[in-house]
Amino acid sequence: MPAKVQPEVVRPIFQSMVDLSDNAPLLDQFLALPFPRMLMFGHQNAGLSYLDRLAEGGVELAEVPHSGHFPMYSNPPAMWEFISDFVRRVDRRIP
Repeated sequence: MPAKVQPEVVRPIFQSMVDLSDNAPLLDQFLALPFPRMLMFGHQNAGLSYLDRLAEGGVELAEVPHSGHFPMYSNPPAMWEFISDFVRRVDRRIP
C-alpha cells in the first residue's frame, strides 16, 4: 500500500473523514436513519471514538476478528457472515 499511496496526499482526506465520523452532522444523520443499521469494523479498530454513541443509538456493532481497517481483505468469511446474519434477521422483521 505505501508504494501506491502518498501519505501527504491522502492525509487531509482521511482527517476530514474522521472528523465527519466523530462529529455531527454525519454521525447524527446516520443515527437518524429510519431502518436497522449495522457498522462493521476490524478488531484492530475496536477503539474507535464513536462506537459507544452508535451502540447507544441502536446501531448494531459487528467487530470482525483478525482484521484491521479492511475486513473485506483481512477476514472476508467473517465479514460476509456478519452481513448474512444481519440481513436474515432484518428481513424477518420487515412485513
